Amino acid sequence: MPNPKPEQRVLSSFTSEQWSGHPGQDGVNMFIGFAVIGAVLSLILMIFVPGLRSLGAVLLFTAVFAVIFTALSIKGKASVERKFLEGLTATVNDIVVGLTGNTAHRLSTQQFRGLIENGLPLPLLVNGVPGLELQAISEPLLVPARNPVVKRVDNVVRTTRVVINVTPPKYGITSFDRLLAAAAEAGGDGGSGTA
Repeated sequence: MPNPKPEQRVLSSFTSEQWSGHPGQDGVNMFIGFAVIGAVLSLILMIFVPGLRSLGAVLLFTAVFAVIFTALSIKGKASVERKFLEGLTATVNDIVVGLTGNTAHRLSTQQFRGLIENGLPLPLLVNGVPGLELQAISEPLLVPARNPVVKRVDNVVRTTRVVINVTPPKYGITSFDRLLAAAAEAGGDGGSGTA
């Protein structure tokens, strides 16, 4: 009997703009952008604040401004990504528990993050029978850079699909139906059998 062909069902999908797993990866670009804004702001403030009328004060103001706002931006992005991942984990957990009927298959946010990052399938049992696998599949999608002055290379936005791979057992419903029909025929012929 040939091996049954697995089917794949998409549970959810998201892009690396929604969740990258590395909220500080654009930290250098953010720092440069905030440093430019800080330098312009210090030049404007120089008119009103005599203490900013030296090169050292301007550099110090620019550096402190850039560090503070870069840290706040990364912290905000990390918070948004964490909430997104928690919501996605809850959704996937609800679907998995509905399919398997086993609450032990619930994943923590860290386990789900590991599943996304390593891309390996996670086997699940349905009433003790294997046949389900939970997997996250990432695919790159090239998108032109939004700010070509700061970034001179293309942004790579990754689309990740969270899927369930369903492989019917070798002795599935068709085999069970044949066995039932054979048992009914044997019982109709007056033969006796033991279970």
